Amino acid sequence: MIDWKLSEEKEMVIFYAGLLNDEETIKIIERNEIVNTQEALHVAEFFWKMVEKSNEFQYKDNAIECEFLLEKVINTLMAYFRRAGYESEWEAFADL
Repeated sequence: MIDWKLSEEKEMVIFYAGLLNDEETIKIIERNEIVNTQEALHVAEFFWKMVEKSNEFQYKDNAIECEFLLEKVINTLMAYFRRAGYESEWEAFADL
């Protein structure tokens, strides 16, 4: 289970998944769990797309809050990927 520290983290991820028309990420995040390698790769790639999208459209139209929440989300996802055994899937996109 993904251990969100703040409810706004999950809300932000779902918000950007909606903006990017990414139903797969929405499904995974609402389930609150990655169940296989393919999903891990999908969410890892999505995170970086979300970061790019946040550069042009900031969450709640607030740059400071957006940056703060992005930092929280990356920490939450990195910890989850590590704990769930998907660290190499995360690293596949973090190193690009």
